Amino acid sequence: MPKNGEQNQKFGVYRSHCCSAEIFIRESASFPHCPNHPRLATIWQPLDRHRARRTRRDRSLIRPLSPSIKKVNPQWHVLQVRQRFERIVALRLRERAIEACVPLRQIDRKANATYSIELPLFPGYVFCKYDEVAVSSFLDIPGVRSTVQGDHGINIVPEQQITDLQRILAAGLGVQAWPFVLQGRTVMVEDGPLSGVTGILEQRADKRLLVLPIELIRRSIAVKIEPLSRISFRSGAAFPFGIAHITS
Repeated sequence: MPKNGEQNQKFGVYRSHCCSAEIFIRESASFPHCPNHPRLATIWQPLDRHRARRTRRDRSLIRPLSPSIKKVNPQWHVLQVRQRFERIVALRLRERAIEACVPLRQIDRKANATYSIELPLFPGYVFCKYDEVAVSSFLDIPGVRSTVQGDHGINIVPEQQITDLQRILAAGLGVQAWPFVLQGRTVMVEDGPLSGVTGILEQRADKRLLVLPIELIRRSIAVKIEPLSRISFRSGAAFPFGIAHITS
């Protein structure tokens, strides 16, 4: 079976071994990397003739993109998608002029950190900014399952929370997954790279953590606060929609 970089001998439909992504490829063209795993070697398996004819007939994988969506009052929402489709869904959203973000974490593949890969921090979710009336225009994107609906009809993520995570990751601070929590001592960091960021304080024997809960998907992340960083307590503060933090 052909791999990425090899030349195709005849027109056909192929499926990747890693996540079953399907492509059309013409004769003499080079096989690409899997769009969902561009940094990994890809093995392509040819589909049987009946499936290839059916796929070619309905052209569902190569239909034109929808026109750009007119934005009336766009806000941040969350899409539930198939795992391993997060980045390809974000790419298709951007092609339709919809702002999309996928939170990523870096993982070292060997003990001496000779190389690393980036994986979604929240597998199965993509954050995007759109107007409510535009929902039906991108539910046809391969991999999209549904929009996430929270309790009491809440389905948006505040803009400031998106900005907070972008600042955290731009500062190069390590982020880790954390058990979902909404109650605790609410604080705001007063100085340093996290200045102005609000979250829930978690004290450990040798460190302080700022926990950022995302109520809409019931997930949390945590980031270490430097020992000398000043924080202020916010009595009675609450997160109306949960804390969401996104990186492009």
